[in-house]
Amino acid sequence: MKEKNFIFNKTFDKSEVRKLISWFLHNYGTLKTIKLLDRLKEIGFKNASYAGISLGIEDLKIPKIKGKLLENTERKIKKNEERFQTGKINIVEKIDNITKSWNLTNELLKKEVINNFRQTDLVNPLYMMTFSGARGNISQIRQVVGMRGLMSDSQGEIINLPIKSNFKEGLRTTEYFISCYGARKGLVDTALKTANAGYLTRRLIYVAQNQIIKQPNCKTNQGILINVEKKNKSFYKMTKENLIGRVLAKEIKDQETKKLIASKGQDICNYLVKKLIKLKKIYIRSTLSCKINYGNCQLCYGWSLGNGRMSELGETVGIIAAQSIGEPGTQLTMRTFHTGGVFSGESAETINAPHEGIISYNTENGGKKIKTKYAEEAFFTLKEKILTVTKNRIKKSIIKIPKYSLIFVQPKEKLFLKQVIAEISNLQIINTSNKQQKEIKEIKTEISGQSYFDKITKSDGKNIETGLIWILNGNIISNTLFFKNIKAKKKNYRYIIKEKNKIILYNNLNMKTKSPTIKLKSKNLEKLRTFNINNLNSIKTYFEYSLHKKINDKKQFLTKKIKTEKFIKKPKYKCKIGEFVNKGKKIDDKICSRYPSQIIQKENNRLLIRKTNPYLASKNSELKIKNNFLIKKNSSILINYYKKQKTEDIVQGLPKVEELLEAKKTSQINISQNNPHEKLSKQFKFFKNTHSNRIATKKTIEKIQKTLIKKIQLVYTSQGVKISNKHMEIIVKQMTSKVIIEKQADSKLLPGEIIELNKVERINNNLKNKVEYKPIIIGISKLSLSNQSFIAEASFQETTRMLTKAAIEGKVDWLYGLKENLVLGNLIPVGTGHKN
Repeated sequence: MKEKNFIFNKTFDKSEVRKLISWFLHNYGTLKTIKLLDRLKEIGFKNASYAGISLGIEDLKIPKIKGKLLENTERKIKKNEERFQTGKINIVEKIDNITKSWNLTNELLKKEVINNFRQTDLVNPLYMMTFSGARGNISQIRQVVGMRGLMSDSQGEIINLPIKSNFKEGLRTTEYFISCYGARKGLVDTALKTANAGYLTRRLIYVAQNQIIKQPNCKTNQGILINVEKKNKSFYKMTKENLIGRVLAKEIKDQETKKLIASKGQDICNYLVKKLIKLKKIYIRSTLSCKINYGNCQLCYGWSLGNGRMSELGETVGIIAAQSIGEPGTQLTMRTFHTGGVFSGESAETINAPHEGIISYNTENGGKKIKTKYAEEAFFTLKEKILTVTKNRIKKSIIKIPKYSLIFVQPKEKLFLKQVIAEISNLQIINTSNKQQKEIKEIKTEISGQSYFDKITKSDGKNIETGLIWILNGNIISNTLFFKNIKAKKKNYRYIIKEKNKIILYNNLNMKTKSPTIKLKSKNLEKLRTFNINNLNSIKTYFEYSLHKKINDKKQFLTKKIKTEKFIKKPKYKCKIGEFVNKGKKIDDKICSRYPSQIIQKENNRLLIRKTNPYLASKNSELKIKNNFLIKKNSSILINYYKKQKTEDIVQGLPKVEELLEAKKTSQINISQNNPHEKLSKQFKFFKNTHSNRIATKKTIEKIQKTLIKKIQLVYTSQGVKISNKHMEIIVKQMTSKVIIEKQADSKLLPGEIIELNKVERINNNLKNKVEYKPIIIGISKLSLSNQSFIAEASFQETTRMLTKAAIEGKVDWLYGLKENLVLGNLIPVGTGHKN
């Protein structure tokens, strides 16, 4: 007894209480568990009254390190801006890096908030409420004493201006208006999306209402394969949960001793799962492979999740599955209202500087120098590395960096407190290829001028190599406009006069005259040079505006302002357009490149510093201009295709679940590539080349079922909602249970007829020439209207059409399901016979 008391001698938060109740239920049964719950309730209310916990403004403690973290991020974003200005990254990568940096800072600040509470005041009411699981979560606490961070707008897209303040400090005017997006989003979502969640549940109920436990065993030899994933704790836990309560489809023996570990048809309990989890693959029974036409058998379904015992005959597993999938949608719609559109994307695990100091590590082996997609210099570790951060003789820290990590700081570099040193990665993330680009970003020039391509080898418009597009600053004027203003006064008292088909350049000899009258034959004007109008390109830099090349039939020309440019005489080295003078490197000790938006252009024996804007073009960019092209301000120069990061909350999730369950071919009008129907067709063609029609259909259906379950689960797990796979399996089984007849052979079936797979297989068992068919996916709405019962169909929707169709076809309703019996006032054909 003492041992048991010792085991439970710890703080019990919500999750621990849940584990205790689960353990007690499995060991002591229902009646004793009810008594335990009553005692826990009494203890809870009594001690809550004694504690008298309340919340005051002084309990909201902001970590002192917040200012330092914001300062570090601002420094990082400034470097990011410099990389963009020098054309090392494009606008998409720049925005992506800003989002990543602020999200990382927010996550780091969240950890500091928790540490601050733990180190200063463990009985802080805010800390106790949040981490007991009773009220609130860390996302809300982060906004109160950390920072609100990045917000998402009404479309779920991220606003790149973060809210650095928290609610205790108070929001600035700009920050308040940015946060209004989220508040409004929450109100709108609560009003609109709740109805969608309810309608989804209704459709699921109509699909699964006739799924009842009908027999003890369907005696199938088939099942599904579970691959035991041990990547990390969460994957391991997920695999464990998927196995408990299932029935083994094959016996399992020890490979070395050949001793039987578990037999076929045995259910997997908490004790057996510990032995099985050591294996790589486990074959289990599933409702997906159950042979019963209407309903399921006990062994294929496994345990009832309500009591942890084998499901009983007459149990309405279909209704339970529909409610389990539909209910979280309703609940999670409300969550957006509380969190208020705060962006909470996944951030990589980082290692931060424990204190200020100089870093040192070995770069000669165990890794290689690389550049990240944000053009940051980094060291990629191929084995574990030891880093040393030294402030002085006394203060010194040693940090272990795991393999496949990115170290962002160079040896002998000075570190700031909490500066990001490294990012922990893994080979799976590194080797993952980029997903198909969905969003389009049109890049427009901020200045007018002339384009110049640097290191862009291919320029067929759609397929280009990575390179730079320079826009060299200048004004674009037309031929007509040039001649219209040709009599204007120029710098140094120079004049250009149009005379018939010639342009004559004059120099004013009377320097003191502020506004002399222009006369062609005056002794005050000295003729410098005459140019033919038809040869405008021969004009050089003789006056304030230097005229460059004609672009097209519009007769437009580029002019550059000399007064805003600077010349460097007698250069020490040769230079091409697009080459930079390094920051701080002097030329003739007179001038250096101070800003990234300047380049050095060679003109005769001079180097001209010109204002310019560089734009990085990547392999997935589409060019909209040509080399040496004259382009006006705000004109499109290239298009980048990329996947935009959005807030993956349930508001984006519910339509995704609906899209999958309805097996839609289109997404927001556009035909979605790799939709379930397309995947099914490709898989069936592939398997049919090597297998018979029956095996090819089975394998194709198995593949598509796994894909659908995985995608639906992904939406819910991203929100921290756990739904058992067996609920998903019941719905997905209904969606993939039918096939379409291609060749009738010796049967009475017609080509194009849709029939259950189990039925057609039974028909084929008695035929010499087999019926040929192919698998199809039917969405939940269509499935509800193609039910065996015409009464259930008519009570769902399109009542008149359904009843008319049933009358024409002479349909018979055998009253197998719940709805048809309910409509007629009969007793429903379900129930375990136990009194509650």
